[in-house]
Amino acid sequence: MGDNEERLDAVLRRRHELLPVVDEQIDRWRRILQLTTELGDAVAGTQAVDPGGDIAERLGALDLAGMARAARDSLDALATVRGRVNRGTVNIGVSGRARNGKSTLLQSLSGLDDQQIPSGRGQPVTAVRSRIYHSRTERGARLTMHTERSFLDEVIAPYHAELGLGPAPRDLSAFSRHSYPGVADGPDGRDADQPRLGPMLARVREAQQALASYREFLTGGTRTEDLAGIRQWVAYPEADAEPDRRPYLAVRDAQITCAFPIEDVTALGLVDLPGLGELTPGAEAHHLAGLRNDIDFAITVKRPTDTNAMWAEEDARALQLIGSACEVADPRDFALILVNTGECLAENIEALHSDLRNRLNDPAQGRGYWVILADGADRDAVREQILKPVLEHLASVLPRMDEAVIADTVAVCRDRLDRITAELDRVSSAVRALSVPTSTEQTIARAESLRAEVAASLQEWVDELRTRADNEYEDTEFYERVAEVHQAVRDWVLSGFGEGAEEWQQRALNRFRVDRASLPFASAELNRIRVEMARRFAAVDDLLLQRRNEYWAGLVAALGPRFAALIDGRDTGPQEAITALAAVLRDAPDPCPALAETFGFALDVRLDYRTRVLPRLRRALDVLFPEDDDPGSGSTATTLLAVPRTAEGSAELYGRVTQLARQAAYDAQAVLAQEPRTTAQVLFAYGEQFEDAFVRSDSSEAEFRRLVAAFHDLLWPGEGTGPHAAAEGLRRVRRLTTELRGSIADERSRTVGERKGR
Repeated sequence: MGDNEERLDAVLRRRHELLPVVDEQIDRWRRILQLTTELGDAVAGTQAVDPGGDIAERLGALDLAGMARAARDSLDALATVRGRVNRGTVNIGVSGRARNGKSTLLQSLSGLDDQQIPSGRGQPVTAVRSRIYHSRTERGARLTMHTERSFLDEVIAPYHAELGLGPAPRDLSAFSRHSYPGVADGPDGRDADQPRLGPMLARVREAQQALASYREFLTGGTRTEDLAGIRQWVAYPEADAEPDRRPYLAVRDAQITCAFPIEDVTALGLVDLPGLGELTPGAEAHHLAGLRNDIDFAITVKRPTDTNAMWAEEDARALQLIGSACEVADPRDFALILVNTGECLAENIEALHSDLRNRLNDPAQGRGYWVILADGADRDAVREQILKPVLEHLASVLPRMDEAVIADTVAVCRDRLDRITAELDRVSSAVRALSVPTSTEQTIARAESLRAEVAASLQEWVDELRTRADNEYEDTEFYERVAEVHQAVRDWVLSGFGEGAEEWQQRALNRFRVDRASLPFASAELNRIRVEMARRFAAVDDLLLQRRNEYWAGLVAALGPRFAALIDGRDTGPQEAITALAAVLRDAPDPCPALAETFGFALDVRLDYRTRVLPRLRRALDVLFPEDDDPGSGSTATTLLAVPRTAEGSAELYGRVTQLARQAAYDAQAVLAQEPRTTAQVLFAYGEQFEDAFVRSDSSEAEFRRLVAAFHDLLWPGEGTGPHAAAEGLRRVRRLTTELRGSIADERSRTVGERKGR
């Protein structure tokens, strides 16, 4: 193992040891950012519920957004460190404007050729930026493909934003149909933007026209390619190629592995940085991101041609980007300028070299940017004059640069912790100065308010029930229903009990002859008529059940919308609603069994025909019994039923039975006429008992408090303002403040620098 290889491998081992520590610190800072964001939201929400009040005024002076920015600053710094320590290779980035020999240099450094790293004259040919890794045993390319969504978001959307074309299409079908303009005027519509934006518009239109050639590859997966066929995936089409075939557009990332032409290093990577000066959206931002996150050293390529022999503004901008990407390290340790001398005139080379020596680098200081003159296409010269010196340089400076990056990140994190802590002290001071009711006090007040509100509403409902139970109240609907049922029964009787008078009399005569007696038929017939009349009078049951449903509906309405919210305002009948309320109270986190039992009592109203009416109506039908029920009375079968066994006798029996049935119907109607008042009195008693038990039982007060504590958000949904909302907001602010202090204390005791030193 060569000396450089051993020293660089040691750098990578030290970095790897720091990765778990950095990940832990990132997790802690993510928690801090989450808490600062939540705290900002809580403060803003609390201000909103007290517009113009003391709370809004005091909290309005706080800089919660600054706390979140400080947390993001630390995460950004830690992300840079993580990108550095997570790399398993020492990465050299190659930067430069198009047509200066960047791709050619990458070929010389890696040993690849135009089929893997395209280069050429005229327009740029590199379509996908690649990362190239040295391996003595592996050779191939691993392509990470775009998904349809990432392609539209990362490739097409930036063009739309830069060209002022509005939102990018949301799917590929919409992209294929999108109508792009013929001329690029830019967002402000000025023709002056055309020279810059025209090529961008051409690019996006080319992507649309070639969609069929790469659509199938937008899978988000990975694919392995032999290096011999990689060009179509990373380069623009050659002049004689099919113009509508652009598979490179589906590639999100290209990673190439091959053996570099150097012996004393194993873990080396080359990063093809986004070209400067290309007319693609966000080129400079992508360049800066690559400098910060992917590389340890940058080579900026400058080729001194007749029109490019002086150090220009865009070249200075490239060095400024390098400096901003590695602020804590000396850019002179981080980068070199390669004057690519290949096929250049000696006077142009000297002109550029002189410009760099005398203008960019100050000779009086004795220290300037590292400048190397070499032919980027000469692989031997690149290996000996560029790669070996750079690796030797990195073996010496990387440990120092790593220490500087880590120390700066530690300093940034500590500074941001101090800023957050100072603002947190202001938050605590502001909150301490604000006095609001405690949670317990608010629960008690809410429970008292809800209990009084429900008591008043229930009393109004009970008063309505009392009115209906009054002697003067007439249930016209019930009376009309009784009259209707009585008339139906009477019509049935008068119609020959449903079969006609003649038919009934003929059936009676036939039975007389069979039994040689009239009493068996008469007794059977009275029994049949009595049972049938009792059944027919049951038709009033629907109105009785209606009164019970009205009672339940009145109860649900009297409880009010807050109790309705406990069952999510379900569109159910009143009986189901009361059943659901009982279940909610019974199954609450802190159950309310007495209130739930009161609902159970309300459901136990018995107002049906069989329970309420039938017992008394049966007495009215006693006249239809053929004999007295008391065997000790000495009575025999009524003489009314003893008739001659002739046609005249059957007619006489028909008249007598009909008369008895009419009398029974009349008596039954009288019984039913008394029912409305009785029903009203029953419902009034039930309602009065419910209201009394629900509001005034010995456990009512305590259970209302439990109810409010468990279901406050449902009982008072969407409460956006008022003392309660302000108090809840301040409690959340206090809780988040405490959590944030704990996270800050944890972070202060565990930093990258301290863990590294232990």
